[in-house]
Amino acid sequence: MKKETLARIKQIAIPLGILVGLFALMVLVTYLALFKPNFMRGNGKPTPMDKNHFLTKENEEKNVADTEWFYAQNPDEITVQSFDGIKLVAYNLPAENAKGTWLMIHGHQSSPLREYAGLARFFHELGYNVVLPYQRAHGKSEGKYITFGVKERYDVRDWILKINEIYGDTSPLYLEGISMGCATVLMSLSFDLPENVKSVVADCGYTSPYEIMWKVAKKDKNVPLPRLILGLGNIMAKILADFEFDEYDTFKGLRYNKLPVLFVHGTADAFVPIEMTISNYQYCTSEKYLYLVEDCPHAIAYIVDEDNYHKKLIDFCKLGQ
Repeated sequence: MKKETLARIKQIAIPLGILVGLFALMVLVTYLALFKPNFMRGNGKPTPMDKNHFLTKENEEKNVADTEWFYAQNPDEITVQSFDGIKLVAYNLPAENAKGTWLMIHGHQSSPLREYAGLARFFHELGYNVVLPYQRAHGKSEGKYITFGVKERYDVRDWILKINEIYGDTSPLYLEGISMGCATVLMSLSFDLPENVKSVVADCGYTSPYEIMWKVAKKDKNVPLPRLILGLGNIMAKILADFEFDEYDTFKGLRYNKLPVLFVHGTADAFVPIEMTISNYQYCTSEKYLYLVEDCPHAIAYIVDEDNYHKKLIDFCKLGQ
C-alpha cells in the first residue's frame, strides 16, 4: 500500500515539479529579457536605439557640437521632489528678456542633450528659456524604475509648476516630448495645467505602455509567448514598481485637452509604429496638426528635416508673438 502511494505521489510530483520549474524559468527569462533592461535604472550601456541613432556621422557631429555649445552657456541645475519622494534634476538655461520657456522631455533610456541639444540651441537663440529634465530613473535624476509615462506624467506637472516659480505664471510655456517623453507629455495633459501653457509638440510617441511593449515583443521573433511574457512582466511591474502596463494611456491625457498639439512622426520609424501617432492625432479634439517626415527613422525628425521642423514649430506654436 505504501509503495502504491509513493508511486502515485511521484506520478503527480514529477510533472508538477517540471511545471513549476518551467514557470520559474519563464519568470526568470521575463525578468532578464523584459523587466530588468527596460524598467530598471540604466547602467550606462548602449541601448538598441543607440546604434546609428543619428543616421549619419554628420548628424552625430552636429549633436556633439550643439551639446558642447549648451554646456558652454553654463546652464543651472534645478530640482524638484516628485510626488513619490524622489529628487528629479533638470538643466535650466535662461534667456535674456525671454519670450517664454520650452520644457522638453526625452525618451526611454536616453538623455536631455542626446535628444534636444540642437533644439535647445535653436529655441535659446530665438530668445526662449530652455528646461531639460532627466526623466526619473535616468542620468542625474533619482528613481529605480522607469514607468513609461504612468508616473512620469506627474513629473511633467511638477516641472511646469517649478518653471512657473522661476519665471512666473504669465510667461508663455511650451511642452515638447519625444518617444516615451512624448507619451509622458500627452498623458500629463489630463491635469489642470496652468493657463500659461500654450501648446504641445508630440514627436513619435506611443499610445500606452502595454501597446508599445506588445508591438515590440510581437515583432521580435526572439521573444517566445509574448502575451505570457507581457503578463508576467506586468505582475513584476505591479510588485516591484507599483504600476501596471495598462494603467494609463495617452487617450486619457488627450480626452479633455484644449491645448494645440503638433503631432510629428517619421514614416520609416521601425520602433514606434506611425499608426500610434495617427491614433493620438485622431483622438485629439483640440487644435492639431499632423506632420509626417518621409523616410525618417525613430526620434530624429528634428535632424532629418531640420529646416522644415523649425518652420513648423514657429508657425504652429506662434513663436515670437
